[in-house]
Amino acid sequence: MIGLHLATALALVVSFWRDWIRVIRGLSTSVTQWRIQTVDQRLARLIIMATIPVGVAGIALDKLFRTTLGRPVPTAIFLALNGIVLFISEQLWRGATGRRRAGASTVAGEEQRTPDELPDQRITGMTMRQAMAIGAAQILALLPGTSRSGSTIGAGIFRGLNREDSARFAFLLATPVIGGAALLKPPPLLGSQGNDLRGPHGFAILDDRAGVVLAG
Repeated sequence: MIGLHLATALALVVSFWRDWIRVIRGLSTSVTQWRIQTVDQRLARLIIMATIPVGVAGIALDKLFRTTLGRPVPTAIFLALNGIVLFISEQLWRGATGRRRAGASTVAGEEQRTPDELPDQRITGMTMRQAMAIGAAQILALLPGTSRSGSTIGAGIFRGLNREDSARFAFLLATPVIGGAALLKPPPLLGSQGNDLRGPHGFAILDDRAGVVLAG
């Protein structure tokens, strides 16, 4: 399972490698210059702050999520609740509640920016508290049967992002979370024990890559 999540993270890195170069550059310049002014610098800060809640919860409650809550009955309940959350999120958007909230995410000077700059400009219009609230929704994904992307996108819509920007922010948040989990518990892909796993995981990367492209 961790190996498949790692494949997802690798697919996201491949799909968003240009964005991650900008984010890393923004992080490095914000540290060396002791300021946060550009879109890339603000986006790097939001990603870091939004990752903290799920990182802390994952480390502190790992055993609980894997044992007590990982049994069949709790898993079935969480799977049903996950579907309800996704349904409510979609209904909020279709009912214009999400669109009214997303109107708050527009920023001044949008007409002067390129299409590639607009999403990050709108995302970085959020406050740190809003970004952390969206990132905290990833804690739900630690529950078996719950979609990380679904819960995060739903939280983004509720907090004021449109569907496209919410999906983009969710995908950016996924990389450090999934990558960190894989580092803490690396899948057995190396050595002789991984001989039967490398092929399926390679196809998983291609499949996830295609899914990310279609979602984008």
